[in-house]
Amino acid sequence: GADLTVANGDSDLIRERAGLLGPRVEWVHAADDPGATWMEPLGLVGGHSRRNALIARHCLQAMGIPGAADDQALRTAAGGFVPLAHRLQVTGTVDGVTFVDDSLSTNVLPTLAALDAFPDRRVALIVGGHDRGIDYTPLAAGLRDRSAPTLVLTLPDSGPRIHAELDAALGGAPSPLDGIVECDDLDSAVARGFGWARPDGVVLLSPAAPSFGHFRDYRDRGEAFTRAAAACR
Repeated sequence: GADLTVANGDSDLIRERAGLLGPRVEWVHAADDPGATWMEPLGLVGGHSRRNALIARHCLQAMGIPGAADDQALRTAAGGFVPLAHRLQVTGTVDGVTFVDDSLSTNVLPTLAALDAFPDRRVALIVGGHDRGIDYTPLAAGLRDRSAPTLVLTLPDSGPRIHAELDAALGGAPSPLDGIVECDDLDSAVARGFGWARPDGVVLLSPAAPSFGHFRDYRDRGEAFTRAAAACR
């Protein structure tokens, strides 16, 4: 019953299903309107966040909301936005290393988006948690395509399986990774990542797994990450 669908134009999967989206489709890309700065006060990280903001603007315009076509009005409105906690949340910087809490990422797709948010920076990626049997091959593909150095630090319980799946998917070709290290707990993963990421890299908690069994929930895991980062000072 949709009259107009505003869709992610960067997704091949959605484009393949364009016929299911209704009679009118507007495609929005992360690179659209490159000179626009009205979304900067949102404080969101990554090209996917920029695309989401542009999609939101298209929806406002389609509904005839006053000010939707006014960059200054949008910038003013964006200034009151409070980002979602534990979603690509920068929690601090120590000795030039940026710590990013993305504990809300409990599957591969948001973790890939988190990696894409730092295309030119060294990233120590912390992954793993409750093992619900998801396929980590797409994560290997995303890591293979990265040009910046990347260290993968895995956590129990799914850590060993992630390690094995990444090894198998990357095959015998020269690895784009600086290594895959299995860590006993989050504290040791953060400390190892910090040592590797200095002086100007990123330690990114984007687990691609739920927190069950080791933390109360994703909030508890994110708060533990922030405490571990603070201990690096």
